[in-house]
Amino acid sequence: MTLSEQFAHVLLFTCPDCGRPLASACASNNRNLEVADAHWFQPHCYCGWFGEVAGIVAVKHWVERWEGTGRLDNGNGSCDGHPLNVENDRVQLKD
Repeated sequence: MTLSEQFAHVLLFTCPDCGRPLASACASNNRNLEVADAHWFQPHCYCGWFGEVAGIVAVKHWVERWEGTGRLDNGNGSCDGHPLNVENDRVQLKD
């Protein structure tokens, strides 16, 4: 794996309580949008709301080449870890 092949996925969500925009990001060795769409995020809002949301419910999703200096692993901040299981995991959808 080369560091030049890393990507930052930035996702924009809507706070389910107040409607403010919430941004989350993760790093990946894949540019493919589905990598982050199948990932759980834990955004926090200024109104006090926090919780888990699936990438698939993001309002917008950007991918940028990332020239970071760190090595990616499947831990925190990575979207290359174990994907969500929609049959067994709860996906939050805005009404």
